[in-house]
Amino acid sequence: MKKLLAIIGRDIKSGTRDWLIIYLSLASIMIALILKALIPSVSDSTLSVVVTEDASPAFVEYLETKARVSQVKDLDALKQRVLRIDDILGVVEHSGEYEIITQGNEAYPMDEPLRFILNAYGKENVELPMKVIFSDIGWRMSPLKLEFGTLLIIFTTVFGGMLILLNLVEEKMSNTLSAINVTPMSRAQFIVGKGVLGFVIPIIGGISAALILGFTEINIAMFIVTVVAIAFISIIIGFSIGVMNNEPISAIASMKMVFFPILASVFGAMFLPEKWLIVLYWSPYYWAYRSINAILLLEATWDLVLINAAIIILITGLVFLALRKRISHGLK
Repeated sequence: MKKLLAIIGRDIKSGTRDWLIIYLSLASIMIALILKALIPSVSDSTLSVVVTEDASPAFVEYLETKARVSQVKDLDALKQRVLRIDDILGVVEHSGEYEIITQGNEAYPMDEPLRFILNAYGKENVELPMKVIFSDIGWRMSPLKLEFGTLLIIFTTVFGGMLILLNLVEEKMSNTLSAINVTPMSRAQFIVGKGVLGFVIPIIGGISAALILGFTEINIAMFIVTVVAIAFISIIIGFSIGVMNNEPISAIASMKMVFFPILASVFGAMFLPEKWLIVLYWSPYYWAYRSINAILLLEATWDLVLINAAIIILITGLVFLALRKRISHGLK
């Protein structure tokens, strides 16, 4: 255990000296903050209406089933509210008829949906002039936040692999990697010690990103199981590249090859018809996408998470068998 802690301590010291660990730990948090600022929430696209306080309670109650409703004291206050920077429409009643007050520069047309809502008030069996289908994703959260959040969490596992890769390159540059063969430390202990941070950083970064983006009710245990499973393959790739490179820039460039299967898996899962998803079964990132997406939607079950994690580890095992000789040769 002391030997493992010594390796971890050395990596932390080396990483903090070069700001490496700090950067890789904060990268997912910084990206999550940017996404939170840029991606609108569902409430931002919801119809917002303001009425005066003398509006009938029945009418206000009806509007609240169709839109977000706020009330102001009088007509002047209503007009001032409409003129503010956000998109909100005013509704004023005149002898049983309703007037819509707009600013005219709303981000998207809202008066037509509101006009239909007002025309339907007090009428029964009104036929909608359109077919309405409710989407769970769009109703619970912004689809952009869900999909980009899933992609970011998967990418946090790559940050762990990059840390291992760069630490190994530094070991090679200082000629300490070859010293493993003449020390009491076994190769297995060295690999485990080097790999610990490859799990810790994705877990911390992934959970932080999820909480920042508003996924506060996720099952943390399911989340950790999925992140740990997918982190294995990034760690293995990080080892295979790190032990064969003597220069950090070329090592990072080689690590970028992981980006293609991640992007292909995520966007394929998003846009491919269900009958074509079989072409993604080879990718562990596809199975990670399925688990993380379900976890963020609060729809995940342990059966789903464990089955997907087992598939990820199985694929990772095959990758390890393919790269084992390369890693072993590089550690000599």
